[in-house]
Amino acid sequence: MTRRRLTATRALAGASGIRKLEIRKLGTLRLGIGKLGIRKLGICALEMGALGIGALGMGAAMGTSARAASDAPRPTTLAAAASLRSALPDLVKAFQDASGRPPIQVSYGASDALRAQVEAGAPVDAVLFAAPDDVDALIAKGLADGSTRRVIATNTLVLIGPLEGPAVRFATLGSLPAGAHIAIGDPRSVPAGRYAKQALSALGSWDALAPRFVLGADVAGVLAIVRRGEAEAGVVYETDAREIRDVRVLDRAAGAWAPHIELVAAVIPGNGGADVARGFLDFVGSPRGRAGLAAHGFGPPPDAAP
Repeated sequence: MTRRRLTATRALAGASGIRKLEIRKLGTLRLGIGKLGIRKLGICALEMGALGIGALGMGAAMGTSARAASDAPRPTTLAAAASLRSALPDLVKAFQDASGRPPIQVSYGASDALRAQVEAGAPVDAVLFAAPDDVDALIAKGLADGSTRRVIATNTLVLIGPLEGPAVRFATLGSLPAGAHIAIGDPRSVPAGRYAKQALSALGSWDALAPRFVLGADVAGVLAIVRRGEAEAGVVYETDAREIRDVRVLDRAAGAWAPHIELVAAVIPGNGGADVARGFLDFVGSPRGRAGLAAHGFGPPPDAAP
């Protein structure tokens, strides 16, 4: 593993909020699952040797295990927007069942943060982001294959609040009592936050509401703020709110002021998993894949047949 690749891998792991390292079965380095959901990375024989296992018998067993680990295929890595966390596991399993179970791991987070990891050289094979801008930026830098770019689904903004909170709508957020807060994703780094800014700006209320905003690191963070009672309202995707029982949907963005939300994907070549990644994106765009996304509340892409 080159120094640049090792550094990038560590950077990706750091962004994932990894909490601990645990060695099991000699040949595998398992990482504690954090925000982005990285599950497992292979460990090479040289790195294992640094563990300092000195007994001859254990050294031989370690060598056998290391060879087995090195022979195993590297998992194809997908970097996906946090809003896809509920839908992708089912899609990955269905694709694996239909294609010989190629190993796939998924890292979830804010699209901007994941894009930065790809730009730093993290071993990612495809991106599935909540807005076109981050994918298009990777294509412009030659890091993503523009011929594989596709819109995989659409989504809708909703306004949520606590079950016993005030009943407001997007257009009446200014009527919240003094001291009330509104949770949104950070517009500087979270697509959902940029969509919220676009919607509220179109309604003419962004500047007036700005002092009330509490910023989340991603849509999951916004949901958590509202669920903890730290905000009287929050702006998230409809797909994120549909299975949360301790908040209610107060309003759904619709009309000329509502942003058009598209989830966009593309393959990242050069890391060894492009073929599997391309096959997975083809599956996501198939009728079966689109049905799987629809089951989790996502709308069809613009080119979907009526």
